[in-house]
Amino acid sequence: AYAQRLGLTAAHLNRLCRQHLGSSALDVIHQRLVLEAKRHLTFTTLSAKQVALTLSFDDPAYFARFFRQRTGMTPLQYRALQQRRGSPESRP
Repeated sequence: AYAQRLGLTAAHLNRLCRQHLGSSALDVIHQRLVLEAKRHLTFTTLSAKQVALTLSFDDPAYFARFFRQRTGMTPLQYRALQQRRGSPESRP
């Protein structure tokens, strides 16, 4: 869909992404989804389910698996870690 919107073939978009970014177009999209998920989990009070829906995941369980595969932790574990890092007790 992204290639079509850019007026490119999927193969050409992948070639350009690999040439300029070192990753396939799908990897770039996944990296961006994880970044957006991290931002939502860190800076909003949206539930993990709401974050999933905001990022167009139809299944919150799939979103949780997707996030865990790429970060090594569940969305809720990530949020808890960010909250601990930002709490006054965790600062020197």
